[in-house]
Amino acid sequence: MLPPTLYFIITFNLISFSTNLAVRSVWFELHSVVLSTTTALVVAKVVLVVDRVRIIDRYRGAPLILPILYKSIFYSFVVLVVRIVEKVVDFAIEAHGFGDVFQTLMREFTWHRFAAVQIWIFLCFLVYVSASELNALVGEGQLARLFFRHRSAEHRLTRRQHIRALMELSRLAEKTPRDRLLDPASPQGARLVAIVDALRQRPATSTSPI
Repeated sequence: MLPPTLYFIITFNLISFSTNLAVRSVWFELHSVVLSTTTALVVAKVVLVVDRVRIIDRYRGAPLILPILYKSIFYSFVVLVVRIVEKVVDFAIEAHGFGDVFQTLMREFTWHRFAAVQIWIFLCFLVYVSASELNALVGEGQLARLFFRHRSAEHRLTRRQHIRALMELSRLAEKTPRDRLLDPASPQGARLVAIVDALRQRPATSTSPI
């Protein structure tokens, strides 16, 4: 739960901060921070709940654009429903009943702000799902390793070559039968050995002459 929660807390507070600067020339507003953080917690909870539903993996194995768009739209729709229900309940509590909730929503609710927040939520989901799908594609934890741990000077492969090697490794595993992939005499097996060796090798330490 921690990664999506931190991601949405940071992004929502950045959106709120930049909006306050541009529209109201305000550097800090506690109400906006609390509201953004609360919304981020709700969104992160929705992500965790929706991830347990089988329908979310409908486009598993398809080109990346399909699962990214599908999951982003699906997450955004669920959050939209949750936000509408939350607003209806809030207005019902203030009105002491559901009788005049619809009229109150039409009269007092700021739909343009609600729509703007929903658009930003979709964009945040688009970035989040893209990163998640890429992380799953190249291997769990590989993106974090490439961003925060991999140093080109310590490996024969640059970051770009490292990613291309992982992608080629994924394609080999997907398209090649297991027996041919594990046979060093086959072209696929020889290529597998070459990729693994390239990923493991480090440059020799150069010693300067005295």
